[in-house]
Amino acid sequence: MNAVPDEKQLQKLLQGVDIPPCPAILVELDGELKKDAPDQREIARLISKDVALSGRVMLIANSPAFSTGRKMDSIIQALNVLGSQQLFNLVISQLLKVALSGKPDVPMDRFWESSAQTARVSAELAKRLRCVRPDIAYTFGLFHDCGIPLLMKRFPQTREVLAEANASEELTFTEVEEKHLGTNHTIVGYFLARRWHLPSDVAEAVLHHHDYPMLARSDTISTTARAVIAVNVLAEHIIRLHTQGKGEEEWAKAGPHACEFLNLSLATVDDLIEDLRDWLG
Repeated sequence: MNAVPDEKQLQKLLQGVDIPPCPAILVELDGELKKDAPDQREIARLISKDVALSGRVMLIANSPAFSTGRKMDSIIQALNVLGSQQLFNLVISQLLKVALSGKPDVPMDRFWESSAQTARVSAELAKRLRCVRPDIAYTFGLFHDCGIPLLMKRFPQTREVLAEANASEELTFTEVEEKHLGTNHTIVGYFLARRWHLPSDVAEAVLHHHDYPMLARSDTISTTARAVIAVNVLAEHIIRLHTQGKGEEEWAKAGPHACEFLNLSLATVDDLIEDLRDWLG
């Protein structure tokens, strides 16, 4: 049984953070996908109405994270190859990036580059470990921290708070955020994920992705949610080692829980890290 959050209590912790509305195209797509027999031509038509959106979706659909061995040349072809839910996830990804870019106090280019790399490594890990669908791992990797841009728009001190949270040995990441901001990026991200019709497992994982002991509890959140959290922990650690040559405090807190959930020995983890660092180039 999954943990059902008390949304009224969580709403009080948003601290005035503005959640952007869901675009009309997502409402239309979600409505079509919920039909007993979704019309693929209608799905393709809705996506193709926005030339910039469809172009970005096709670019990602043909990227290594979703490679099928052949180039896809149209939305309908991508739909036939990837499936409607996976394509819907890609649409959400692109629209959210536009909605969250805005004009925060600090440039967000590095945030999105980091998120895209985390998503790519998460999808590759999911393929290799066969623990969760790669497209779900990709979507979670891209948007698990989607609350951060909104916090930055609301609180000028967010960047400093995040730096302190990253370095904290005693408090959890979200405890540091709550101490200074009265809220945290997992709560903000959860409501954004829900409002924007991200898969329920992704929204659930966004809310709990810094609560690592939960990975050992099958009576709390779904197995898929726990799997994407564990994969993401490993992906972020690999990227940190690859780019900076050192680990971080979050790995010390999260690593043992993630490895236990994924049933990985220390030796296996070391080998996997080296393989993925070579894969990253």
